Amino acid sequence: MTQDVRIAVLMTCFNRRELTLGCLETLRGQAFFREEDLFLVDDGSSDGTGAAVLGAMPKANVVQGDGSLFWNGGMRLAWDSAKAHPQHFDYYLWLNDDVRLADDAFAMLVADAETVVPCGGAVIVAAATSEPGQATITYGAHRQPNPARPLRIRMIEPEGKPIEADTVSGNIVLVSDAAERKLGNMWAGFEHIYGDLDYGLRAKAAGIPVMLASRVGGTCAANPIAGSSLDRSMGKWARLRRRWVESGKVHARDWRRFMDLHGKSDPVSRIAYRAAPYINILLDR
Repeated sequence: MTQDVRIAVLMTCFNRRELTLGCLETLRGQAFFREEDLFLVDDGSSDGTGAAVLGAMPKANVVQGDGSLFWNGGMRLAWDSAKAHPQHFDYYLWLNDDVRLADDAFAMLVADAETVVPCGGAVIVAAATSEPGQATITYGAHRQPNPARPLRIRMIEPEGKPIEADTVSGNIVLVSDAAERKLGNMWAGFEHIYGDLDYGLRAKAAGIPVMLASRVGGTCAANPIAGSSLDRSMGKWARLRRRWVESGKVHARDWRRFMDLHGKSDPVSRIAYRAAPYINILLDR
């Protein structure tokens, strides 16, 4: 494994000071990690997150946002900041602030990347995360099992060696400099989510290897669904009403953008995509 690798760590945060600091603590001691290679966007936090990060890691690059960036915009700004830095980076690591890294996560990701392509080649490696205290996989990498249904993706689990995937969740993802030079940043058209899934699919289409790492890279709790249209403890009509409200919010807007980019373009399929969340509720799926 290459010993002098430089990895720019990209993060964005908003009003989750203790969660963010907990994540940073798991960066300490990681192979290849240097404080000055952390690029963290504090998107207008009111809880002192940015100052606390600098208190914990004085050499870090803390970039201030205005509170309107959400995840996709914050990660884009962190990435642009790293690319504008005079230091050359071999890899960029996307890292969510609710992740707790395993002790060897960086070493594993770099070793797996170099198993697939020599250092300097184009590759993307995502590490799976598990529910804290459990073996349940929460995020990581995905495959599209049926080409006829391009928006259906299935999460895959580590197998002890790097395995091919079709796209990635952005919780722990290593992107080589060569891959970034070919693909650029995440798409600016997404407000909050789906920039990661879109990036993985674009990489795959460009012939860049998209891989799931050999082992779990850390823990990250799954997003809660209580009170949402996915909460099956609620009645169907309550869930339908909830879904109607959700359709005007940022997650649904990004879903429609993702659907336009990666779904089938015929009118029947587009109607089906929009109707699917309501049909799934009625069918209790």
